[in-house]
Amino acid sequence: MAQPQVTTQSKEKRIKNFNEVSLGFSKKLASEEARRCPQCPDPVCVKDCPLGIDIPAFIRFLREGHVASAYDKIKEKNPLPSICGRVCSAPCEVACVLKEEGGVVIAIRALERHSADYGKSRAAKRESQYNGKKIAVVGSGPSGLSSSVDLTRRGYAVTIFEALDKPGGVLRYGIPEFRLPRKILDSEINDIKTLGVKIETNFFIGQTATLGELFKEGFAAVLIATGAGIPKFMDIPGTHWGGVYYGEEFLMRLNLMRPGVFSRQSPNFALGEHVAVIGSGNTALDCARVCRRYGRKVTLLFRRSEVEMLVRAEERGYAREEGIQFEPLVRPVEILADQHHFVNGLKCVRMDYADADVVGQWELAPVPDSEFVLDVDTVICAIGHKPNALISHFDPALKINKDGTLKVDGESGLTTIPGVFACGNVVSNAGPLVAAMASGIEAAQRIDAYVKK
Repeated sequence: MAQPQVTTQSKEKRIKNFNEVSLGFSKKLASEEARRCPQCPDPVCVKDCPLGIDIPAFIRFLREGHVASAYDKIKEKNPLPSICGRVCSAPCEVACVLKEEGGVVIAIRALERHSADYGKSRAAKRESQYNGKKIAVVGSGPSGLSSSVDLTRRGYAVTIFEALDKPGGVLRYGIPEFRLPRKILDSEINDIKTLGVKIETNFFIGQTATLGELFKEGFAAVLIATGAGIPKFMDIPGTHWGGVYYGEEFLMRLNLMRPGVFSRQSPNFALGEHVAVIGSGNTALDCARVCRRYGRKVTLLFRRSEVEMLVRAEERGYAREEGIQFEPLVRPVEILADQHHFVNGLKCVRMDYADADVVGQWELAPVPDSEFVLDVDTVICAIGHKPNALISHFDPALKINKDGTLKVDGESGLTTIPGVFACGNVVSNAGPLVAAMASGIEAAQRIDAYVKK
């Protein structure tokens, strides 16, 4: 029996709007998929879920028709099920025992989404008594939100300080609405507020207030969860020309503009008719799919093969349906410009795998005489992220590593300033969503132990 396919908008319709592409499982399909789960006695899917969700248990509730119970079971470990059900990388599915047996893995992520969409029957409420201690969380992305929920459950009064005008971090400003609708994100954040978490926006730590000033205001500890929203820059000639963007910048502009009903209107920034997007991750694919919704011709190019892309297979499939041209095994070498200093081409070379040494390890190498010029007038570079450790510029005592991550003690989670902790991608250097969430929860546990000393 094959894995059932989620309902989606038609390709003809969805490239004309920014509405959610995947519409999830129907009740019938969710029930059928839940019945496929073998209910392993030693489930490897749970071991490979960074949050440790009891996956067989919530699927068993779905099998029995108890969607609300399935949702409650997920919420025991996951504070953001509606979000994870849409954009999690789902390492649990990779670990599914059916894959080893040559079968089709259980669609765990889609079942989680179904549970969150149809099982959420009541508003969240504070689950513990206030213990008299205040904790400050800097950043409202996945790790910041997750840590705040865990700390609140432990009795702390939590305030999140967010530099931008709305909370959510990368969830709001780094993912298009056709993958994560804002109403879903806002609903999850409202639930967190209902628990008692306060969120202060337009609050830039280091300028609005320093770390020292937060301690003077009575916070027992500070958790830095500023993520990895800084783009990695490309080391090729021409990145300074007009018409060159970085993926994070591009998606930030899009999400600040909030395309909606008039989604086919021209963006409020220069965007040519033929766009080259460089990269093979979710940011690159998101940028490419956004450009298609503005009616542009889009070429997605990357150095490795398509199967090595760090995105889910169905997302690649959606992109192909939407008319994006894939150019794998291609490396850009120079961005060309016209007399007005705007992009008018991208010089590239084709790559292939070559046997590098006698050990038999393969490496990518340029194909001789394979240079060509892609006729484009906009280039979006989306080759990765770096940690957002800008806060260290305002407090020299906060040390960073060579890779830009904040320096923390591996055992305690403390930074180089007493009482200041860090978690998520500002520590791990751009890991997946679910790992950042797990890091936030672990940091909350460490803060609890520290405060109780």
